[in-house]
Amino acid sequence: MFKSSTQVIIIILLFNSMSQAQTLPVHDPIDVLIVSDEVNPHGLGDADLMQPGDLSSALNSAATLNTNTITEVATNDIEQATALLSLASSDANRPEVLIYFAHRIPNNGNNASGRQAAFVSAVEQFLQTGGGVISFHHGIYMTTGKQAIQDLLGSEATGAVPWDTVNGQDVIFVGGDHFIGSHQINYTGTTTYDNPSHGIALNNYPYFNNTPDERYPQMDFNLGATSCDIENLFESNYPDNGNQHLLGYTLQCPDWLSKVVVYQPGEYQPNATTGNNFQILLNAIYHVTAYRWDVIFTAGFETN
Repeated sequence: MFKSSTQVIIIILLFNSMSQAQTLPVHDPIDVLIVSDEVNPHGLGDADLMQPGDLSSALNSAATLNTNTITEVATNDIEQATALLSLASSDANRPEVLIYFAHRIPNNGNNASGRQAAFVSAVEQFLQTGGGVISFHHGIYMTTGKQAIQDLLGSEATGAVPWDTVNGQDVIFVGGDHFIGSHQINYTGTTTYDNPSHGIALNNYPYFNNTPDERYPQMDFNLGATSCDIENLFESNYPDNGNQHLLGYTLQCPDWLSKVVVYQPGEYQPNATTGNNFQILLNAIYHVTAYRWDVIFTAGFETN
């Protein structure tokens, strides 16, 4: 089921024009696990490409994020991530949030598919017991062996991913007053947009531009008939395979105590580790954790 909003956009714009990026509400420590690997289809240099290590470095440097540990695990060492995600929610060593930044399954050693399957099972259990999951950039891209994790995340991208250094892509916030897109994000202005297939009504929505950016013209939901709840947050309007493109959303299923957040922009490292895109990532980390505690408080119980 899709949710959309027609809140008065000018309020968001006025608020954000006075805001400073990279801030979060005061919160308890949020420990983060990152699963990552590198892919470089456009031959970018180290300073331009978002690579393993960049996310953990940026998060460790974010004074606004209260955390004890940020652990980054290579896709080829996915067993380490599986073990951490499988810990009981009461275990101090279990992370609160997983950031999935992996474009492939393991390609070393034996039984790669079995190791990936164990990881996916652990991610699902993690969601069911209150862990939040964020798919960042190429985490949502489909390659051989990733179908199960894409099904859990709720969408997939396939095909060519053009690198646009002239126009990039507009990040259009269609999520009304949702925290992830309204907290400390500096929008350029508004643009007229709709996407009926995603439940997005014709309206003027705030946007900012990423240039350069890698665009995913073939990215869409893969949920089919489901009782899970989707909140569209970000879309784009570039004229490539049509002019309506999914960029980001939240997904919450009935047996989960937390959420999945998917956000696609993130190939260009200077745009991914500073400014709006990084603030969106910080907002997502805070949101999935705050949501988890809201659910537990309302239900009146903790999980093991």
